[in-house]
Parts: sequence; structure tokens; C-alpha cells
Amino acid sequence: MNRLSEKKEVENTTTNDQLKKRNVRLTFLLAIIFTCFLLIDFLYISLMYSIFDWIALLIFSLLFIFPGYISNAGMVIVGGGKPIDGGRMWRDGGRILGDHKTWNGLIKGPLYIGIPLSIVLFLIFRVLWAYIVQIPLKGIKSGVYLLYNNLYYYQYYFLGGSAGFIGLLLRVIFCSYGASIGDLVGSFLKRRFSIKSGDPFWVIDQLDFVVFSILFALIPNLFFPQPILLPDLNVILFLIILTPSVSIIANTIAYFLNLKDVPW
Repeated sequence: MNRLSEKKEVENTTTNDQLKKRNVRLTFLLAIIFTCFLLIDFLYISLMYSIFDWIALLIFSLLFIFPGYISNAGMVIVGGGKPIDGGRMWRDGGRILGDHKTWNGLIKGPLYIGIPLSIVLFLIFRVLWAYIVQIPLKGIKSGVYLLYNNLYYYQYYFLGGSAGFIGLLLRVIFCSYGASIGDLVGSFLKRRFSIKSGDPFWVIDQLDFVVFSILFALIPNLFFPQPILLPDLNVILFLIILTPSVSIIANTIAYFLNLKDVPW
């Protein structure tokens, strides 16, 4: 029995090592692919329009998704407690979500961290708007912006557009809770594919909360189509490229610098 146990342990260790090597190779490949995606997006916007438009695109994208990013991180900080699935199993025999997905994380992540910090940030922008607006005004007047050559874009992403603070508040709330729901959807899919906690679930791990943040942020448009309006399609596409790129590339660099045991 001892020999059989030792043999199985060796086999499991060998299998785990092979799986780790395969995941490491896949991480490097994804890092290269998403670096190329970022470069293509940069070249497209810069050459078709201008480099200043790409800078504006970067800023708009970060402003739009900021509540989702912060809420996603906040779920980890304030998480713990009772699991959302209550320990129940799905029909495939696996947990629905797992112990790490709790009501505290789902509700308090956005409520205590994502939404308040986002509101503070945008209130600062509102106070400083008279100074901030001078930058795009000068750029538009001098013709350096070809794509974002209307002041409305800047008002929308910094202040909430024609809907004002109410529109901005709706965007922050929906974007924040969209991130929480997206994280749960990603966890549900991970369980269905029998992927262990801590193991990589390529691209889905990085995109689940972003996709749902964007989708949820669009919900107010169903009720207030004119004052709320939709985010720029370039912003949505850029976020889908940027988010997994930053995560995968940063983890890969950290792995090369021996700051992490695995590049994910």
C-alpha cells in the first residue's frame, strides 16, 4: 500500500509539474498576444487620428471602468463570512461558487469601497474642472484631437455628461455592482470547468468583472437614453484589451523577476 501511495504521489507531482509548465508557456504566449493587441490599438488610433486621441482614449477608459476596478479589489478586502451558495452543489457535483464568494464581498465591496472612492474621485474632478477643461479646450482649438474633438466627450467621462452628477452616480453604482456580479459569473464558470481555486482560468479571470461592469453601466440607458447616452465603442474595445493585458503582462514580468512563483 505504501508503494502504491508513493507511486500515486509521484504521478500526481509529475502531472502537476507538467500542468504548471504548460500554464507558464501559455502565460508567456498570452503576454505576447496582448502586447501585440495593445500595440495595434495604439498604432490604429495614433495613425488614423492622433496620439493625443489615444491618450484621451486611455484616460476615458480608466475613468469609465474605475468603479469596477476598485469594487473588484474591494470584494477581496471586505470579503469573508457566509458563502453566497451556502455550501450547496451544482448538478455536476461541484460547488456552485465556492467558499471565497461571500455576501460581504458582493455587497460591501462596491458599497464600502468601490462607490465611495469613485464618488470622491469624481467630486475632485468636478471641483477642479475649471482647470482640467483647459487642456482639452486648447487641444480642440489647436486641432490636435481628430477623434475626440468635441468637449462633450470630456464632460461625459469626467462629469457625467448632460445628465450631470445623477448620471455619473448611476454609472458608478451600476459599474461597481456589475463588477461584483461578473466576478461571481467567472467563479461559477470556473467551478463548472473543474478549475481549482488559484489555478488560472485564462482571460475569463481578467475579463469577467470588466464585461459585466460595462454591461451594467449601460442599464441606465434603457430608461434615460438621451441624457445618459452610451460610452464610446473605442473605450469598450480598449478596456477588453487593456484589462487582461495589464494583468497578464504584469504577472509575467513579476515571474521573470522572481517576485512570484507562478505567472498568474
